Amino acid sequence: MVDRSHMTARVVPLSSDEASDPRMLGSVEDRLRAVAELTAEAWRLSGRPLPNYTRATMPIVCSTLADHAGSV
Repeated sequence: MVDRSHMTARVVPLSSDEASDPRMLGSVEDRLRAVAELTAEAWRLSGRPLPNYTRATMPIVCSTLADHAGSV
């Protein structure tokens, strides 16, 4: 089993250059549809049931780059 406890997601301001680079062509709706399809396929391939929690109780930890200064 893959250790996913250190997976990260990056949040950037919508006005930033990074936010304007979609990494995939198509409309926002096309990209959201692709994410939904890829997520469903990943869960199917894992053989595990879909998680059963609300957005408010998702098991995540929010941190900043400053929280990890010197660890890279």
